[in-house]
Amino acid sequence: MTEQELLDMFILERINMIIDTFHKNQPDKSKQEEEQILQAEIFIENLPSKEKALIENYMDSFVRLLALEESFLYQNGFMDAIRIVKFFYQL
Repeated sequence: MTEQELLDMFILERINMIIDTFHKNQPDKSKQEEEQILQAEIFIENLPSKEKALIENYMDSFVRLLALEESFLYQNGFMDAIRIVKFFYQL
């Protein structure tokens, strides 16, 4: 395992821990939100296969992009923290 792979693994695990904490502190979804999600799922499920695949591919791409952005931001924040610590040690 390379240093970059180890760093990526550490960052993804930390992001998952933070997201779990976030979800534990959020109020449960309202009945209205649950109903809207169910309606959207039913709507997508009933689309013709070509349109359904297009929507599913779009959602997968969107979620993948958000995950990559989160990881990138966290990694850069982590590296910024290391730079700050190194700077203070030099003082």
